[in-house]
Order: sequence, then structure tokens, then C-alpha cells
Amino acid sequence: MGGFPYRVAVTHRTKAVKSAPAGYERSWKERVEVIVGTNFRDAAFSRLMRREALESLRQYYGDDPGSDCSSFERCEIAGSLEVIEDVTSASPDVIAANIGTGFYNAGMPHPNSMGARSFIWSRRWNRLLRQSDVFAIPPDDTLRRLAQSNFDNREGLLNPDDPKGIPLDWNHASIGPDGITWSFEPYELGGYLSAGAATISWSALKPYLRSKLPFVIREIRSTRRPVASQASSK
Repeated sequence: MGGFPYRVAVTHRTKAVKSAPAGYERSWKERVEVIVGTNFRDAAFSRLMRREALESLRQYYGDDPGSDCSSFERCEIAGSLEVIEDVTSASPDVIAANIGTGFYNAGMPHPNSMGARSFIWSRRWNRLLRQSDVFAIPPDDTLRRLAQSNFDNREGLLNPDDPKGIPLDWNHASIGPDGITWSFEPYELGGYLSAGAATISWSALKPYLRSKLPFVIREIRSTRRPVASQASSK
């Protein structure tokens, strides 16, 4: 696991709802998977990931009393909600993780997603890394065009030949053994089928990076997701 031992704590709940479209179960289901480091040195990272999972739930439900689904308890929509966290790579110095929210309301043509975010956590400094911690020169149009050419779903892009390339926001970035990957959800770069990712190699990034990085690139390893452990169910 790249030197980062962790488990996945799962909470899932199901409640009956009053009605559902024909052919659908009359229930609302919620599943949350949270990354929990098993080493005491990663306690602050674990707290961050728990807060982010709770924030994702808050953002979805919105706590609007006029909504049909303003909380799990008050939800009267047949369907499901998932908040999933994952660790993509790690080293003794750094953890790269992401969180995504997926939901499906019975009768919709397809599932939807919202609020995906990436996190790059420094185990040296015990905090999230900022773009300025890694980049001496922020991504420019040249780098954005390179990302556009490397995008793994170019046919889904609204403008695949945009001279400014694709946006390289830090909250979409994740580091790995091969470089930095920027990932995008449906609708962020086009329509529903526009989701994808672009990886730029460490060698191509070198002119933009700080001479002293807060991690050792050769020590970064992709992670293998452990079996999820059930935290609670009802």
C-alpha cells in the first residue's frame, strides 16, 4: 500500500419510502466508505477524510426543509446515495486520495455524480499540500494543452482543440508513480460522457516543479484497496 496502512470503514443505511416508479424498490439507500489510517501518525489525515465524507453528505442533502430529500431521515425519494473514498497512491511522505458522491433517483436515465475532490496529504508536514508546495511555476497554457492531448476521453470533450487546453485545478490533481493526474467528472468538460483523466509525466512536469519537493518521487507507489470493513448498518 505504498507504506500507508489503512482500512475502509463502511456505513450503510436503508429506509422505506412511500412510493416509487413502477418496477423500482420503495427504498432510499445510503452507503459511505471512509478511509481510516491504521498508523497513529496518520490520525489527522483520517480525521480529514471523515470530515470530507460528512461534508459530502451535507452538500447532497442540503438540509432544505422544503426538499423531498433534505436528510436521510426525511428522504422520500426512491433511490440511492454513495460517498466513496479511495487512496490512489502513497509513500512514506505523501498520500493521494479522492472522494466522490454518486446518486440515483429511481426513474432517472442514469446515475449522476457531484462534488468529486482530490487530496494530496503530506505525511511530513501533517497537512494538505498546496499547489505552491509542488509547483514553482503554475500550470500554463502549454501544460494545459499537453494535458488535453493526453486526456483519455478526447471524444467526450466539448472543445477538444481548445488552444488554452483543459483546466488544471489543484483540487482535481492526484500524484502517482508516473506523474500528476487531473481527473474530471461528467459535465465538467462537456456532457455526461465527458468524464476522464489526463496524466502528465514527472519528466514533462520538471520545468514547472520546485527543485526540492515535499516527497520523493521514486518512493511513490500505487495502492491496492483493502477489503472494506462494515462500521454500522441499519
